Amino acid sequence: MKTPVPSAGERATQARYQLMQLAAEMEDVVRLGAGDPDLHTPGEIVKEAVRLMGRGKGQITEQGLDKLREAISEQLADERELDYAAETNVLITNGAQEALFLSMLALVDPGDRVLVQDPRYSSYDQAVEAAGGKIVAIPPRGRHDFCLDPDELVARAGSARVLVFVNPNNPTAALHPPDLVRSIARIADQHDLVVLSDEVYDKLTFDSAEVLSIAQCERMRERTVVLSSFSKTYAMTGFRVGYLAGPAHFIQAVTRLKQAISGPCPLFSQYAALAALTESGQGRGRILETFAGRRRIMLQGLDSLGIPYGAPGGGFFIWADISKFGRPAHDFCLELLREARVLMFPGTAFGEHWKDFVRISILEPEERLEEGIKRLGRFTAGSSEVTSE
Repeated sequence: MKTPVPSAGERATQARYQLMQLAAEMEDVVRLGAGDPDLHTPGEIVKEAVRLMGRGKGQITEQGLDKLREAISEQLADERELDYAAETNVLITNGAQEALFLSMLALVDPGDRVLVQDPRYSSYDQAVEAAGGKIVAIPPRGRHDFCLDPDELVARAGSARVLVFVNPNNPTAALHPPDLVRSIARIADQHDLVVLSDEVYDKLTFDSAEVLSIAQCERMRERTVVLSSFSKTYAMTGFRVGYLAGPAHFIQAVTRLKQAISGPCPLFSQYAALAALTESGQGRGRILETFAGRRRIMLQGLDSLGIPYGAPGGGFFIWADISKFGRPAHDFCLELLREARVLMFPGTAFGEHWKDFVRISILEPEERLEEGIKRLGRFTAGSSEVTSE
């Protein structure tokens, strides 16, 4: 049997896993790579989930637990002024990954062009490839401004079918201001694009930043699918609960796919998600406060080392420019891990053009972040600085 050639998305994923595997074989590594929260799920979520389970099975279908879909519908109405009926417009998934892949299978036909921000998380490539589509990367606005560039979107939108809009962004943490979101929405409407709006990090924002869902923009509700998750906001990665909210005909089609592929999300996980929405206001606040403190430490550390970065408006990543050290990002990360025991991910794991950048996560306690900055400083002190044009 002929060995298949790895796709771009697979190669990017392999690059991250190779570094993670090497780090797993080492001791005392400051892990600033992966994106899974290191915090425990708030105790009130687990306690309430157990209580709910003890009251009986509840009504559950492939579309999800009725009460959870109702709670999501209410949250979208309260926080985003979005009118999505629980019974027809919301689907519970096994994490955001399943939501992404189901969406692409439902929206994309073989050969369809799918617009995705660049740099981007490799799962978008893999989901589009699984559906037979073709990735079309949209460059950002500037060297250190990683918001989507409307002019670049217009230049590529002509024969495209779908736009994947990630706000706040992974890997850059760029948060698009409301006026820019409205501009992107007008372009999507003019070019008849369906928008998959990845809003996984929309509740992990800083400095009182305003977040506008593209689904809230004029004429966009019927052409937008909102994708989100409980994993990041509530430190619930292992529970595997995500959701999609969108037009009824789309939710119906995706539900049929889910019936054939995986069936319902586990009931206990759905009760935990319900508890997160109803019982965990304080837990969510504690998580955000923790990440805000860590973000402040990392930004101050990078500033002290003279390492520029894109403005991190949301999520727990920093997209840093290491071009002045004169080494491609993969080599930089490999040497940093071997010599200083600090794990970061190279920009080329998120798009082939990003050899001058690394993604740094803040998913370590503050004292470990401070240690990581010290090690990074010692490592870069011996690097020759080369100015990148």
